[in-house]
Amino acid sequence: MISLLTLFLAGACGALVKEIISDNKIVLPKKVDGELALGFLGSCFVGGIAGYLVDGNPVTAGLAGYAGLSAIENLLLKKNGQPTINQLVTTEIIRKIAKEEGVDPELAVRVAECESNLNPKAVNVNKGGDRDRGLFQINSKYHPDISDEDAFDPIFSAKFFCKAFKNNNLSWWNATKDCWEK
Repeated sequence: MISLLTLFLAGACGALVKEIISDNKIVLPKKVDGELALGFLGSCFVGGIAGYLVDGNPVTAGLAGYAGLSAIENLLLKKNGQPTINQLVTTEIIRKIAKEEGVDPELAVRVAECESNLNPKAVNVNKGGDRDRGLFQINSKYHPDISDEDAFDPIFSAKFFCKAFKNNNLSWWNATKDCWEK
């Protein structure tokens, strides 16, 4: 069996990769909007523990370090394909805003599910270095006026989607149309 130290080191590697990709700086644990942001050190710990609990594999530890707190949430809450508590809350936020904005709430939820798996912190780095951020994967190149803070905010993101929809810009999400159109 691989030592716990090796698993923590693998978790650290995963956390380091995440920190470099997301903003090119190492962040310490802190509370952001009442929610714990693990930062580099916390993700190292999560990676080591998750690797140890799941299968003792450094690859698992590295991936869990990269995933951070969501790795533990998924280990503890997501069983038999059931949505996590955060996904349920996020779904309700999207539905409420879409209804208020006169947009089909179910369409808004389906698009967010297909774009980010209802993860407000989702990031996709594209070949050119631009990033798709948040629930509705707001692109940093095409929307440079939208900060990461706004893109990762579920309320802002849902309102952004509704405004785009009402302005006939649903095509911005055509990359996942096969998924959300079902």
